[in-house]
Amino acid sequence: MAAADNFNAPGIFLTTRWSCVVMAGDGEGREARSALETLCRDYWRPLYYYARRSGQSPEDAEDLTQGFIMGLLESGSIARATPERGRFRTFLLSSFGNFMANRHREQSTQKRGGGMAAFSIEAEETETAFALEMTDSATPESLYERSWALALLDSVMERLKQEYIEADRGELFSAVQPYLAGGGPRPGYAKIAAALGLSESALGVAVHRMRKRYAAMLREEIAGTVAGEEEVDDELQHLMQVVSAG
Repeated sequence: MAAADNFNAPGIFLTTRWSCVVMAGDGEGREARSALETLCRDYWRPLYYYARRSGQSPEDAEDLTQGFIMGLLESGSIARATPERGRFRTFLLSSFGNFMANRHREQSTQKRGGGMAAFSIEAEETETAFALEMTDSATPESLYERSWALALLDSVMERLKQEYIEADRGELFSAVQPYLAGGGPRPGYAKIAAALGLSESALGVAVHRMRKRYAAMLREEIAGTVAGEEEVDDELQHLMQVVSAG
């Protein structure tokens, strides 16, 4: 396997997924709907956690999450987004809170999003994860924030994994991924390098490059959930604080 680890790493999108949705407003643009659907698919779990911590049963939390997302995708309510709700996580939580508060008035609303699932929710797996994340001190908001942050980090890691697999470097990713969080060489480098047919120094370079690519993709992912480039650093700092607090 070659030591070179060259990817054409794109910069942050000039028009991010969320800003695309906000600018479209009316929800009729195909690109805007696709962007919104992707965002909802990636970050529905924090909504489920919020509903559960707010006292909803697993079944009702699933119904509420599905119903809310279906409504968001179909109603054009995204046009209500304002600069004060510029971050997608803020808009989503505010809208979901209103949805939950008003749900009891919607007597004609069918369960499970009217019989059509917006997308598959792994309810059993999510409920298990919820039980692990739940603490006595966790508020619905703090649980939502932490779940949001972890979902975003997982999304970035999955994108990075797929990028390496597509470049026929899946084995390298699997070997190096555990070292991404650290800042320097770790015990076991020599053994891993030998297994990959690399020198220890070449493996060190591969780890460094993967860390840089991960950081770039993390900024990219965050840029896809805020309204503008100027918010990326603040959102990144907030995300790290939320993860550290957990």
